[in-house]
Amino acid sequence: MEFSEFTLKIILLFIPGIISYMIIDKLTSHKQPKIFHILINSLILGFVCYSFYYLLIQVLNILKKTYLECHFFNALSDKTTDMDFGEIAIVTALSIFLGFLIAFLINYKVLFRIANFLKVSRKFGDVDVWSYIMNSKNVEWIVVRDIEADLMYEGWIEAFSDSTEVDELFLSDVIVFKNSTGDELYKIPGLYLPKKRENLIIEFPSLEFSEYIKRPENQEETNER
Repeated sequence: MEFSEFTLKIILLFIPGIISYMIIDKLTSHKQPKIFHILINSLILGFVCYSFYYLLIQVLNILKKTYLECHFFNALSDKTTDMDFGEIAIVTALSIFLGFLIAFLINYKVLFRIANFLKVSRKFGDVDVWSYIMNSKNVEWIVVRDIEADLMYEGWIEAFSDSTEVDELFLSDVIVFKNSTGDELYKIPGLYLPKKRENLIIEFPSLEFSEYIKRPENQEETNER
C-alpha cells in the first residue's frame, strides 16, 4: 500500500511532463516511440517544467520581495512531504506552453538550422526523405506516374501522410493522362493515391529545397562529372 501511494505521488508530480509529451507527440512527425522512451521523455519534461517554475519564482522573490517556495524537489526526495496541488496546477499550465514551444522548435528544425549554420551536422531534421521532400517549400503541384497502369496524374497536393509505411497522397484538380503517349484521358476534382507499389513514380516539378541546407558551390561541376 505504501508503494502504491508513493507511485501515485510520482505520477501526480510528473503530470506536467506527461502533458508536454502528449502535445509534442501530437504536433510533430516522428517514428513510433517505445514505452521506455515515452516514460523517460515524460520524466525529463516534467523536471524541465518544475525547473522553469523554480527559476520563475526565484526571479519573483528577487523582484517582488516575496517568499515563494517550490515544493516539488522536497516531495520527490521525501515521501512524507505533502504535495502542493496549487503548484502542480501552475506547473501544468506552464507545461502546455513548453509543449507548444518544443513542438515549434522541432517542426521548424531550429536545432538543425543552427547545426547546419555552424557546420556541425548536415542532417535535415525530418524523419525520412519522404517527410523532407513533402515539407520542402513549394511542393504543391506534382506529377505521379503509374508505370504498371500506364497512367500519369497531375495535381495539387492537398494532404500527405506522416507514416512512411504507406506514403499516402491526396491530390486535387487532377488531370489524368496516358503515360506512354501523354494523351489526356479525363479530369477529376480529387484523387487518393496509396503509394504501395514500387513502380509508382512521383515527380516534383516545382520543388524548392530547404534554405538551410546549402548546396556546394561547384554543384554544376559535380553534375558534369
